[in-house]
Amino acid sequence: MDTSVTIRRATSDDLPMLLALLRGYYTEHDIWLRDPPEKTAADLAHPHLGFFLAEVDATPAGCVLLRPLPSISSATECKRLYVAPQFRGRSLAGKLMDTAEDHARHIGLHWIYLDSRAEMTTAINMYRRRGYQEIPRFNDNAEAAIFLRKSLVE
Repeated sequence: MDTSVTIRRATSDDLPMLLALLRGYYTEHDIWLRDPPEKTAADLAHPHLGFFLAEVDATPAGCVLLRPLPSISSATECKRLYVAPQFRGRSLAGKLMDTAEDHARHIGLHWIYLDSRAEMTTAINMYRRRGYQEIPRFNDNAEAAIFLRKSLVE
């Protein structure tokens, strides 16, 4: 059976769906530094960055967030990449990252930074395949052990 996959920028109307996806992310990965709903709503309201939502047959399947990174010129931080378990194996994480990277490039950013916990090896391997390079710590995320960045300028 063919399925329809859509990747789009999330809007404030998507807040309940995003909060449900993020609950899955926080629970599955035992994340203890969790954004309150007000922070997620503020991220959604950002005029140039924010969340991107993957939908399969109009059902929320995954998300990724681009946040401002004011400490580094021409950069954004990628956070909260998550695909719900029932939708894995469809390349949705890669499609979400394609969209996030294309969007960041389109708005004139030169870098995407991200961090990860060491045990998130599937994600880390995907980031490395996508050209992310390991760098020194760039933030104070106490849960993160690996720090990566990718140039968006060719």
